[in-house]
Amino acid sequence: MGLEEVFKLLSKGVLVSINSQKYIDEANFLMIEENFEELGQLVRKIGFELVGENGYFYMAKREKMNDAELQAFFNNHKNMILCIAILKQLFPYVQRGTLLKQSDFIVQLKQKEDGLLEQKFAYLFKTTDPMEGVERFFELLEKGHILEKRDSDTKDTYVVLSALEYYIKIVQSVVL
Repeated sequence: MGLEEVFKLLSKGVLVSINSQKYIDEANFLMIEENFEELGQLVRKIGFELVGENGYFYMAKREKMNDAELQAFFNNHKNMILCIAILKQLFPYVQRGTLLKQSDFIVQLKQKEDGLLEQKFAYLFKTTDPMEGVERFFELLEKGHILEKRDSDTKDTYVVLSALEYYIKIVQSVVL
């Protein structure tokens, strides 16, 4: 594992969590202060900042975003932000390291019986089939490096990755 591999991954917009099994080598590499500093110096030369906080790492643009860039950011991330908001609505105490089962999510969703949640799922995933919506929900969170499937006896178990905090901060800044 070296600077080049980690840079290639981060430059794709991947949030690397320290509790990820998939990116454990990259996380361990970035947790070494000398590696973090060296990569940080390199990305600053191209106008980015290497950020490591709350158990996750990512690259961010150094300059403050203008209104058009902010709008583009929110448009690109709106589905993920809505999914995090739904997740926190159903599981207010979910945090990094939490084991989350798709079956438990379905139970909570059915107990909520909130027409608004059904509307959010229909908007997000263009389906009125709740099971298909749940599948797409988990796929999106997995693709966004917020959830990671765990090998266990049950196939529907995911671990919540540290990068959840990245989106929680965004959701809180929008709400507040």
